[in-house]
Amino acid sequence: MHRGYFYFLRLAGALALLAALLKLLAFLPASRLAPAAADKIIYLQKLERNIERTLAGIKDTFWLLAAKREQDRQYEILCRQNLTERSLLSAARSENDRLRDALKFQRNSTSRLIPAEVVGRSGDQWFRFVTVAKGADDGVQPAMAAVDEHGLVGSVHSAGRRSARILLLSDPLVNVSVVSERTGEVYVLTGRNSNRLDLKYATVHSDIQVGDRLLTSGHSYTYRPGLPVGTVTAVRLPKNSLTKKATVKPAARLAGLDIIFLLR
Repeated sequence: MHRGYFYFLRLAGALALLAALLKLLAFLPASRLAPAAADKIIYLQKLERNIERTLAGIKDTFWLLAAKREQDRQYEILCRQNLTERSLLSAARSENDRLRDALKFQRNSTSRLIPAEVVGRSGDQWFRFVTVAKGADDGVQPAMAAVDEHGLVGSVHSAGRRSARILLLSDPLVNVSVVSERTGEVYVLTGRNSNRLDLKYATVHSDIQVGDRLLTSGHSYTYRPGLPVGTVTAVRLPKNSLTKKATVKPAARLAGLDIIFLLR
């Protein structure tokens, strides 16, 4: 495209130069020239006028193309602005829905909850900790359970006066005793990453199935019974193994935490 414009401009320049040379012929006194030479000069003068009209047409064409391109650019900007405004409106609606669900969860909970905003997350410990803007001055104490409106998040690892560190379920060193809501069988969950937990101690005869909902069993000082922990997404029995391997999707949104609640 740019090469085509270059050749087009070269042609226009050549025509302009030729028109300038022919323009000089207008100053020649045709009455003093021989008839044959005068006829040739008149022909060249007509050619010069045609070239001028051609150059004027090229100029108008360039102007129209530039105006059309600017119009298209403004239209593209307006379209992108409209899409951005729609995206922001959709995000605002989602945020309102999320806050509404969180407020409903807080109101319906039988425990006293301390709402806390997530203000920090370390890149090298992404799956292990988040920092919240509530601390001992707000009643936060170590070992408190942390939840969001969907389920268990983790527990308070340490608390300062105005902030606290939350140890997440996704930490590979965390073990949580859980019970199957369907069968009542007790297992242990350990962290893997923000989207996956691993089930331990499921024997060959365990009735664990995809879709089973797992809750805290209450066999722990940290977590009270009945908190949603996750849902089984895959079950397999490795060859020559005495235990089943199961993958669990966390109920809480561990990868996108922004507001959590601490259970007193």
